[in-house]
Amino acid sequence: MNRTRLLTAGAAGTLLVVAATSFASPWWTLNRLRAAVERHDAEGVSAEVDFPALRDSVKSQLFGSIARDAGTNAFAAIGQAFARAVADPLVDAIVSPAGVAAMVEHGKVSIAKPTRDAGTPDAEPPRDKPPQHKPPQHKPHYALHYRGWRHFAVTAEDGGSFVFRRAGLWSWKLAGIELPRN
Repeated sequence: MNRTRLLTAGAAGTLLVVAATSFASPWWTLNRLRAAVERHDAEGVSAEVDFPALRDSVKSQLFGSIARDAGTNAFAAIGQAFARAVADPLVDAIVSPAGVAAMVEHGKVSIAKPTRDAGTPDAEPPRDKPPQHKPPQHKPHYALHYRGWRHFAVTAEDGGSFVFRRAGLWSWKLAGIELPRN
């Protein structure tokens, strides 16, 4: 009887530890991502991001916005086709380790092309000066919200969100963004 209680208590304790660490795993993922951004480590940032899913997320929002803003006349259809042709390769270029690092570092979810300065992971330092890493003016704050077992979102200061998808019991990947409404 004591052995059964001991096994039951051990199983319950193990289950509790697994559940608690799985619940806390998004914060570890965010910590790894922020640390990679602070180290200007493009490979570290890339390890936390599912780039194909992230690009699809950005493109679907961008194309949805283009469709909403376009009217129903012939010129709007031509403009929409042109915008799609231009936006597709632009998004592919912008959604990169440097672009993700810039969004995380500055607390802004946007698809603007990051500036290439000494603060971006893949920038080259000026040849006549030693590299200078400028920290952001303030440390951005984020709010983390679970969206079920497979997703959590981190809302940035500008109202946009980073959406992470579960990639195992304790690991997550940045798989989408939700652009701010404005």
